[in-house]
Amino acid sequence: MPEPPVDRAYIAALWEHPTLCLAFFGVQYHTEEGQRLYEESGVHQEVFPAVQAAHAEGLLLNRPMMTSEGPVLMQYWRSYEDLDRWARQLPHTRWWSWLMENQGKGVGFYHEIYKLKTAEAIYEGGTKAVGPALFCSLYPVEGGEGKSKERQQRFAEAAKETETSV
Repeated sequence: MPEPPVDRAYIAALWEHPTLCLAFFGVQYHTEEGQRLYEESGVHQEVFPAVQAAHAEGLLLNRPMMTSEGPVLMQYWRSYEDLDRWARQLPHTRWWSWLMENQGKGVGFYHEIYKLKTAEAIYEGGTKAVGPALFCSLYPVEGGEGKSKERQQRFAEAAKETETSV
């Protein structure tokens, strides 16, 4: 991907990914024992190599974050179908089993999955590339033009075309 312009606003061409799926996977530590139990499970050590390999299966970007409750992975997938297929195989199924067996023991897990119908990603001048700017084409724009609805409409039209061609 090209480097973003440093002196002006730019957009990420999300319409290039009309079946984009956004997912959040989080672990919550309710007690120190729960955190210890999770850390000793080995799940954390397996996550990053497995997620790296998932790029071949439709993962566009993985953004690890830390919250006051525990770690969160924010993931952009090419489609929900790609995410669903990946989640139904090892090692993900093993992680899910471990989490189900250990829920209520001071550790919790959640996921949020969003199938997008419209989307926009705009970055003001001086912003380093993050999120979709790391996997989409970039186009300079004039910041503050108020064209958010137009860009979201372009995404919606691409999504609708993809939906009708399947």
